[in-house]
Amino acid sequence: MIIDRKHFDLNNKCVIEKLYIKTPFRYGAIFQNEACFLFIKDGESILNSSTENLNIYVSESVLLKCGSYFADLIQKSENQICEIFAIHLHKDILKELYKDEVPSFIKSNGKKSFAQKIERQDIIIHFIESLEFYFQNPTLVNDELLKLKIKELILLLLQTNNAENIISLFSHLFTPRQANFKEVIQTHLFSNITIPELAVLSGRSLSAFKRDFESYFKDTPANFIKEQKLLKANELLLTTDFSVSEICYEVGFSDTSHFTKLFRLKYNLTPSDFRKRKVFK
Repeated sequence: MIIDRKHFDLNNKCVIEKLYIKTPFRYGAIFQNEACFLFIKDGESILNSSTENLNIYVSESVLLKCGSYFADLIQKSENQICEIFAIHLHKDILKELYKDEVPSFIKSNGKKSFAQKIERQDIIIHFIESLEFYFQNPTLVNDELLKLKIKELILLLLQTNNAENIISLFSHLFTPRQANFKEVIQTHLFSNITIPELAVLSGRSLSAFKRDFESYFKDTPANFIKEQKLLKANELLLTTDFSVSEICYEVGFSDTSHFTKLFRLKYNLTPSDFRKRKVFK
């Protein structure tokens, strides 16, 4: 749940915002004509795009191009509050900012990814600290300052350790890539993404997603995904020392009792008994 939000607008669009979110919380977003830079000041996030599953930790950030995303926000400390900064990179605003120059990020050709994680970088942390100052003194903020802060962020991102990947992502910022249908399914097969959320990530309505899924995999989404998770659990029970609960979460189930019930229905043994029987054979 979002419990507090502060923001600065440019051309009647939100460009910089600060969010306080009570966890656990799943947030879905669709960026049609904008990219977004997210900085996790406090808390953690598991971010899912069409083709990526990214774990974003404290003081890390991620650059997202236009597309659909789901983020699970987690806070492991007692206060259960995540603090996040978001800088929205609107297509028309970027064009206005760079109308008299050709920025380097549009000259590159590379892999068209959806999201690029930026690990902890001191220059990014200092940038966020400068935003904190303006949120504490909002009367100092005007349109020209906001434009400068957006350009500053872009220049700083191009100086990080993974600048090459950032340039590649920027070069395709507003060119949506239609993820391969199978690619979307394989990326999230062992996550806890729901079938309606998979439909969003694949760019389809729920009915179209189910129809295309059954045509491609010759099975319903629910049954196919369940079977693949159980097969993976079977493999992990035989090849790792993970506990049953660890395997349950590793393959994308959120409840160990439900996992155990499904496993027993398929293999006629509980996960623990299955592992013991194989060990003593």
